[in-house]
Amino acid sequence: MARAAALYERAEGRELFVNQTQSYGPAMRGDIISCDVVVSDSSAFYPFVEIPDYLVVMSQLAYDKFIEHTGSNTVVMLDEDSVESRPELTYYEVPAARKAEELGRGGSANMVMLGAFTQISKLLSEGAVIKAIANASPSSTGEMNKKAFTQGMRIGRTLHASER
Repeated sequence: MARAAALYERAEGRELFVNQTQSYGPAMRGDIISCDVVVSDSSAFYPFVEIPDYLVVMSQLAYDKFIEHTGSNTVVMLDEDSVESRPELTYYEVPAARKAEELGRGGSANMVMLGAFTQISKLLSEGAVIKAIANASPSSTGEMNKKAFTQGMRIGRTLHASER
């Protein structure tokens, strides 16, 4: 997402400014990986996320850790099979892991979610994200990542927000 906004939206006619911070911590031992991305159309912006506009969660552990940092206008996107809880916010249930498995590559669930996010948020153009995926993916997974992203875009077009 950050790569698409920073490098490829300009080719689509928009100049965006991006800051990304990530935390892998002890992720190799099963902990949570988190990534904050701030996208702005102005070069003068605060580079850290305080209250997100969007929270994307792919596991119950991530939900439990980050849901308390949301605001009343935060939109939550969650993997419907991996996250049991549902927030008292506007949210979308995305079958990211299931659709990635159906495509034959469970590891591309994040690409399915990125496609759904791109469609729902309208923050980035499809073309910019596809270019970023092609640039960042190893040749062995590039086509599968594009397929998973496209599947996520299709899912995003059919989803309707749930509000509590």
